[in-house]
Amino acid sequence: MISLEEVRQKILERIQPLSIEEIDLSEATGRTLAKSVHSNDAIPPFDNTAMDGFVIHSDDISGASESSPTTLPVAGIIEAGMPGDTPLSPGEAMRIYTGAVIPPGGDAIVPFEICQQDGTDAVTFTRAARHGDHIRRRGEDVPQGGEVLSAGTRLSPAAIGLLASVGASRVSVFRRPRVAVHSSGNELIPIDSELSPGKIRNSNLYSLCARLKRWGAIPLPRPVLRDDLDEIRKGLKETLEEKPDAILTTGGISAGDLDFIRDVAREMGEDVQIRKVSMKPGKPLVDGSLGGVPFFGLPGNPAACLVSFEMFVRPALAQMEGRTDGTPPLRSGVLSAGCHLSPGQRLRWLRGRVNPGGVGAADMIDLPSGQGSHLLTGFSTANCLVRIPASELELAEGSTVEYWSLTEEEA
Repeated sequence: MISLEEVRQKILERIQPLSIEEIDLSEATGRTLAKSVHSNDAIPPFDNTAMDGFVIHSDDISGASESSPTTLPVAGIIEAGMPGDTPLSPGEAMRIYTGAVIPPGGDAIVPFEICQQDGTDAVTFTRAARHGDHIRRRGEDVPQGGEVLSAGTRLSPAAIGLLASVGASRVSVFRRPRVAVHSSGNELIPIDSELSPGKIRNSNLYSLCARLKRWGAIPLPRPVLRDDLDEIRKGLKETLEEKPDAILTTGGISAGDLDFIRDVAREMGEDVQIRKVSMKPGKPLVDGSLGGVPFFGLPGNPAACLVSFEMFVRPALAQMEGRTDGTPPLRSGVLSAGCHLSPGQRLRWLRGRVNPGGVGAADMIDLPSGQGSHLLTGFSTANCLVRIPASELELAEGSTVEYWSLTEEEA
């Protein structure tokens, strides 16, 4: 058997980033920048006020107090969107609204709520102000000509807003991977069919396509590959004609007499490896290339299929798209209840649900019943995979464990 980490490394050595495309900023959420973005403008583009209030020369009210207030005449009003180019003379104040330009000579803002306005012509101050109070400086967020976001940045809503602020209406991003998905097996029927003896519904196609969509890839559902050598060859050749960026199959990769996927993959592919990975679930794996397209033969058992996707396909798709979150760092949590594990020689991944702890508190992890590789009920509410070394047989309540987040890429 071969370790999970060694398999992942060998897979990623073959994966190349996809081509670059330029898209509208409105379509770029969740995409990964392929080129750094620089700003032609300073952001903010001018000194402006962070508060509604009065702009003044701070020296003019340096001695103001409750017992010795200072009153200044109001020389004008500056609203957001106005040029704000009329100089503020010493001994005067101007009324100003949030976001408005600081006039020449003004060096501090006094908020409305701590001023005493005498009609519209004068204002009284009962405390001093410091130079720069409540002023947002030009270029404070982004200097003119500075780098706004670097290549490799995944575009969050806040990043989209930042790019909008510098006028980046179109951005260069890595193309989203198009991933073909085949289930295999004579037992599979459409999900809207009635069950009959020996038949099961094709759930793996739907779970994998859903996971690909959640990840940000474009799933290409393909027909079921029946347990027939010629039909598998034909089906995979037709899929290659669709020019996908990766091909996933489920089932047909173990050592059974009808497990033909691995044989056809070796026949048609390049550097195709049949692996026994030292992890549970997800021991069988086939990986390599078909016609230069990365190929992943995943287990047919539903939970094993999804775990293998997380460990091997997710990192590969991330590398294709220039993302850095394909292999999330393992985090620590505490089991809410103990569990007994059967002896084995493989690393185990248990489905779990992590409940973030409060300030200074540990994350708490619940382990649902039904951890078999063929069971999906517990997986349906899981948000993490708990890593259990092969040597562990008993885990007491409160045991510290490591977990792999299933939702981290959504942040």
